[in-house]
Amino acid sequence: MTFASTGVRRLLALALACTAFPALARNDNVYVASQSSDTVSVIDAASHTVTATIPVGKAPISLAVSPDGSTVYVANANSDSVSVIDAATNTVTATIPVGNTPNALAVSPNGAELYVANANESSVSIVDTATHTTMATVAVGSLPLTIGANASGTRVYTGNVGDFTVSVIDTATHTVTENMPVTASPDSLVVGPLGVRLYVASYNENVVSVIDTFKNTVTGVLKAGKGPDAVATSPIGIPLYVANADDNTVSVINPFTKTVISTIPVGTSPAAIAFNRRTGRIYTSDFGSDTVTVIDARTNKVIATVGTAHHPSFVAVQP
Repeated sequence: MTFASTGVRRLLALALACTAFPALARNDNVYVASQSSDTVSVIDAASHTVTATIPVGKAPISLAVSPDGSTVYVANANSDSVSVIDAATNTVTATIPVGNTPNALAVSPNGAELYVANANESSVSIVDTATHTTMATVAVGSLPLTIGANASGTRVYTGNVGDFTVSVIDTATHTVTENMPVTASPDSLVVGPLGVRLYVASYNENVVSVIDTFKNTVTGVLKAGKGPDAVATSPIGIPLYVANADDNTVSVINPFTKTVISTIPVGTSPAAIAFNRRTGRIYTSDFGSDTVTVIDARTNKVIATVGTAHHPSFVAVQP
C-alpha cells in the first residue's frame, strides 16, 4: 500500500495501504499521480521508462490498484471524483462522483469495494466497484487524509489529522466502531500484513506510532527521519519503510527492535512510498524534484531515478 504526502494533502484539503490475491492482470507497471499536471504516468518497471501519460481529473493526489491488477483508481481532489483506469489499455473508463476533496483510497481485498477518504467532508465514500456507485457514506473523524484496509477485509482505518484520531470502520456494517485518540497527528498509515499492527506516521513529530489493532491502543513509537509523511511495509511486516519529506530520505526500520537499519537518500520531498512484493523494489514519488526513485530492498540502494510529470504526489504498484 501506498500513502501520499501529508503536507501536500493538508494544504490542498484546507484550501478547498496488502492482500494475498494474485495479480491476474499483471503488467509490471508503476503508476504515478502528478497533482499539478492532472495526469497519471505509467512507468515500465523493467526499463524504468514512462510508457504512457493518462489525463484524469483535477489534482490527482492518491491512487489504489485493484487486487487483480486490472484497475487503477485515482482520487481527484479538486474534482470531487475518482477516475477509473483500465490497466490493460491505460484509458479512463469511468468517473465516479464522491465526497468533498477525496484525498486517499483503499480497495477491499476481494476488490468489491473502494473506500474514499473525503478530507473536507470528514467522511468515507464506500463505492461498489462493479456498478461505480456509492453504496454508503460514513462519517469519520475530522480531516481524514489517509486510509487503509486490513488483509482480511474486516476493517478500514482513517487517519484524521483534524482531531488526532483514527476511525475504525466495520466493513460488514459500514459503521464506525471506534474513533481512537492518538497522541500524534495521524498523517499517514499502513496496516501490517497480518492486520494486528497499524503503523501511523506523524509528520510534525518525526515518529511512527505502533497501534495494536485488537486493543486499539498505541503500544510503541518508532523514530524516523525528518517529516515522515508516508509509510509502507514489506510483505512479512519487517522492515518498515518511511518516506521523510523534509530530509529527502527513506528510513528502513525494524519495528520489533525499534532500530533504523538504513537511511536511503531519494529525491526532493518524497510524498508517497510503495513496495513491490514481486520484485522487491521500493518506489518513492518525489514531489519536489518531479521524479520517482527506485530502491532495491535487498541492498537498500537506489537503482534508478525516473522523471515524471509535475509534482508526483502518489505512487502505486500492482499487488
